[in-house]
This record gives sequence, structure tokens and C-alpha cells, in this order.
Amino acid sequence: MKNSRFSRVYEAISALIDLIYVGILWLLCSLPLVTLGASTTALYYAVVKCIRHNRGGLTTTFFRGFRTNFRQATLVWLLLLLYLLVMAADAYTLGKMGLGSGGFLYVLSRLLFLPPLFLFPWVFPYLSRFENSLSGSLKFCLLLLLRFPLRSLLLAAELLAFLLVSWLQPMLFPLLPGAVCLIMSLSIEPVFRIFQPDAPEDGSIDTWYNE
Repeated sequence: MKNSRFSRVYEAISALIDLIYVGILWLLCSLPLVTLGASTTALYYAVVKCIRHNRGGLTTTFFRGFRTNFRQATLVWLLLLLYLLVMAADAYTLGKMGLGSGGFLYVLSRLLFLPPLFLFPWVFPYLSRFENSLSGSLKFCLLLLLRFPLRSLLLAAELLAFLLVSWLQPMLFPLLPGAVCLIMSLSIEPVFRIFQPDAPEDGSIDTWYNE
């Protein structure tokens, strides 16, 4: 009984250390900003595979995911970033024109910031696990957003909570990226299992994602 309890405590502490470590990896690889998409894709993949399912080495898995998905994840991130910059410029212009809060254009300009908030939690986890074209990936994630609206709302709320806690408690920041990915995976992975192709019967592929 004591050994079992000690084992659970050890596993919890080990997982906590791993979450902090992978969060630091994500932060370092995101510093150029342009690489944030690739590092987020790698973060999700490493957290789900290594921490949640205990498969493979954390460092090796993270950087494999970073390299494998670098091009597509970076393009997706740059598109999202460009969209946000355009919306920010539009909102700034409306403010300069003297359109106060409450007007239709003012409200609309704020609502247009929401699509990336809902798309972000789906698209980078999707890139970490599935092969598709850039347009195909974006279209599929938009379909996921529409097909699973409650999950999408929950994921967006978790992303906002991550941003808020990071702002209020910056000392927790190394832990937060990995922890949020782990929490988000509870909503994302059941959806991914629906679309995951069947594994070969010879067992040549480790289907850790179905556990």
C-alpha cells in the first residue's frame, strides 16, 4: 500500500517536472515568434505522447515534432498572425475615425478577433498527428470547430485562462504551456480517435494515441 502511494506521488512529481521542462523547450523555441506555430505543434505532440502516454523521450519527441511540422505549422501561424495584425490595424483605424464603443463596426471589429481564438486549439494539435495539405488542414479544423462547438468553446476558454494566468502569475509560466496542452488533450484526443486510421494488424505501429 505504501509503495503504491509512493509510486503515485513519484509519478506526479515526475510529470510535473516534465511539464515544466517541455514548457521551457516551448518557450525557447518560440522566442523568434515566427516559430511559435512549430513549437506549439511539437509541444502538444510531446505532451500527449510522452507525458500522457509515457512513450519515448521528451526531448527527442519534441524536436522531432518541431522539425517534421516546421514548414506547415509556421505557415499556419504566420497566416493567423497576419490576420490578427490586419484586424488590429482595422480596430485602430476605427478608433482614429472616432467610432466609439457600442457601434456596429466597433463591435464587429472586436468579434473578428475570435476566429483565431477558436481555431488555434485545433489546428496545431491536428498538424502534430495528421498529414494533409495546408488548405486541407485549415478546412478540416474549421469543420471540427463547427462540428464540436461545445468542445471548441471549452478549448477557447482554456486558452484564454492560460493567457490570463500567464499575465497575472508569470512565475507559473514555465509550467502552464504543458499543463494547458495536457488539459486540452482531454477534449481533443477523443475527437482525433474518430478520424485516426486503423493500425496495421501486425502491430508494426505503436497506437499509443488510442489508449
